[in-house]
Amino acid sequence: MAEQILFNFAENILLKLGSSALQQIGLAWGVTKELEKLKKTISTVRNVLLDAQEQQISNRAVKEWLERLNDIVYDVDDLVDEFATDAQRRKVEIHGSIIREVRYFFTRSNPFKFRYGMGRKIRDVRERLDEVAKDMRDFKFVVRQVDRPIERRVRQETYSFPSSNVVGRENDKEAIIQLLMHSTDEENVSIIPIVGLGGLGKTTLAQLVYNDYRVQSQFHERFWVCVSNDFDLREVIKKIVKSVGDTGSDNLEIEQLQSRLRQILGNQNFFLVLDDVWNEDLVKWRNLKDLLMVGGKGSKIIVTTRGQKVAEIMGTVPSYVLKGLSNDDSLSVLLKWAFKQGDEEKHQDLVNIGREIVKKCGGVPLAARTLGALLFSKIDVHDWLQVRDNEIWELVQKDNDILPVLKLSYDQMSSYLKHCFAYFSLLKKDQAFPKDWMIYNWMAQGFIESSNQNEELEDIGESYFDELVRRSFIEISEEGEGLFKMHDLVHDLAQFVASSECLTIKSTTKSIPERVRHVNFDSSLHKGFPRPLLEVKKLRTIHMGSGFGSIIPSEILNFRFLRVLVFFGLNFKVPSSIGDLKHLSLFCLARNRGAKTLPESFGRLVNLQYVNLNRTYLNEWPKTFGNLINLRRLVLSTRFTSLPEKVIGRLTSLRALIICHSAELTSLTEAMGKVTRLRRLEVSFCPKLVSFPSCVRRLTALMELKVAYCRNLVTLSESFASLTSLRMVQIISCPKLLSLPEGIDRVPMVKIDGRELHRHGLIRPTVESLR
Repeated sequence: MAEQILFNFAENILLKLGSSALQQIGLAWGVTKELEKLKKTISTVRNVLLDAQEQQISNRAVKEWLERLNDIVYDVDDLVDEFATDAQRRKVEIHGSIIREVRYFFTRSNPFKFRYGMGRKIRDVRERLDEVAKDMRDFKFVVRQVDRPIERRVRQETYSFPSSNVVGRENDKEAIIQLLMHSTDEENVSIIPIVGLGGLGKTTLAQLVYNDYRVQSQFHERFWVCVSNDFDLREVIKKIVKSVGDTGSDNLEIEQLQSRLRQILGNQNFFLVLDDVWNEDLVKWRNLKDLLMVGGKGSKIIVTTRGQKVAEIMGTVPSYVLKGLSNDDSLSVLLKWAFKQGDEEKHQDLVNIGREIVKKCGGVPLAARTLGALLFSKIDVHDWLQVRDNEIWELVQKDNDILPVLKLSYDQMSSYLKHCFAYFSLLKKDQAFPKDWMIYNWMAQGFIESSNQNEELEDIGESYFDELVRRSFIEISEEGEGLFKMHDLVHDLAQFVASSECLTIKSTTKSIPERVRHVNFDSSLHKGFPRPLLEVKKLRTIHMGSGFGSIIPSEILNFRFLRVLVFFGLNFKVPSSIGDLKHLSLFCLARNRGAKTLPESFGRLVNLQYVNLNRTYLNEWPKTFGNLINLRRLVLSTRFTSLPEKVIGRLTSLRALIICHSAELTSLTEAMGKVTRLRRLEVSFCPKLVSFPSCVRRLTALMELKVAYCRNLVTLSESFASLTSLRMVQIISCPKLLSLPEGIDRVPMVKIDGRELHRHGLIRPTVESLR
């Protein structure tokens, strides 16, 4: 991951160094010149990173240079964040909120000594960076300012004739043929996209359809074009023309080519397969589409692609989303490649191991083929067990095997997506997750930055996430509304590209890479931090879930550069020294049995953007909690009858407030009216809550309101007329809520117990009328 994302990392550092707040701190400490020199060196290195990123694929020396640079850039980022933290603490001081806390921060040591120490740190890291920057001259890098996808390895040209070893695609073939024969599309030429993961068999399916006797008899002409790397209008037309035996097209100009194409298509119906399309440029597609529309009524085009965005641009009918094979079909594929015909009957013990092996293939036939070919002619049980017990990404891969094929999609990503994708490697396989959870993790790591103050980071993160969905890296989970998942093989790819930076620590983990930055603890581990991990001082992420043993609070201080700290379902008492984790941006202490209070030092964590205290019941809230001036999302539960007014009213940066599992809560607080940037409010499992405060009408930025399982709730608000940003209201199991606020009819989406309000056309209906 490190070698691929440095460009974006450097961009974010330059944004921080250029901020007015940091420049003011530089002036105050007399280190402006040092910061400018640092900025200049980072900028110089940044300009060649895109070229270095490409060269490191084939040049080991460049890869090692990037690894050294990566370590130093992390240190620069930590130092810049330390400056930014001081800027935030000064901001709090200006607002008069934690004068005592800030004074403590500055007077714990001599301010002149502190200033000198920071100046020396800047010089030290800049000199280290300069040393590495000097070495880049040896590689003769080309300066590039614009990010572009890595040039992909040219995929082997596909052809129209299918393999004789196709398994499990008969139903898919019939479904596509029915679309070809009976499509009701009004377009002269219908375009049917087949969408799916790399290696899933889209090309194979298209081959089966192309060669079916019904298709051959239905269409006057058939054409097969492997588009692959470059969606070039001239090349695509040339391939179509050549497919009818016209070999003189190489020397034709584009005008002559398109004239020849119109002659070939005439007004007769044709069938065209555009295989392996990556183009997301609407203009390029429309230029070709206009030429193809001269075909006769009933002409059909099949497009195979990995990207939903490609399908949306090109398709005239809904996409055919190709699913994975069953485990039985996957086993058939594996055995066809692992044995000569009939030999598998002699090795039933290996076939039984094969049944377990195909589970990791996730229904992808190319994965089954890859592992089958790896096992070809091997009849030693040990060889089969080795494949079963190792991750796919740890096994040898040839160019056309599954991971290299999937990595083509990764290489096409812009750099800002690559580290977001690699971060998914911390998840468990098959783990369902909500979109916003990943977005706030990305924000905490600094993966999402914006130079436009009018752009919300959450919105940028959502666009990143949606792009990964469109590229088939993430799919919707069936485990619950709003949840997503990642295919096992895509997860393997995430682990592969994350390399040593992301690590899941299991009971079987024997060593911990010194460059590791992000760790997740497997539930099989039931003791404290492994001793080698305590030597890794620059961790940025710790994810630890239920089932893990108790943590010695002081051990957390080994990791002073943490951005993300997740303790879910643990018995952990938060130490007063947590205030020293000045970089911390995301803190999850959900379902924690040991935390009855948070120390006053918690208020010094001014970088916190996300805090989750779901089902963690504090006996009292720290007075300094309101000092978290950057907190954007708060999830809380309480045993009190009301919310802490002095805390909520000061959290003016909140974008999301989730109040849940609060059995004694009878009222919310009017102080919520001060949180005018709030975009999402969710209240659930609060059985004694009777009404919402009147201040709700002042939440003019509110976009989403959800109220669920509040059985005694009687009123929401008298009017929603002022909530002009409100886009969705969802109410679930609130039986005493009998009427809705005035203005509810202007909200685009209102759901009452799963039924949509807008279908009823009522101006101000009762809730009862919608149940």
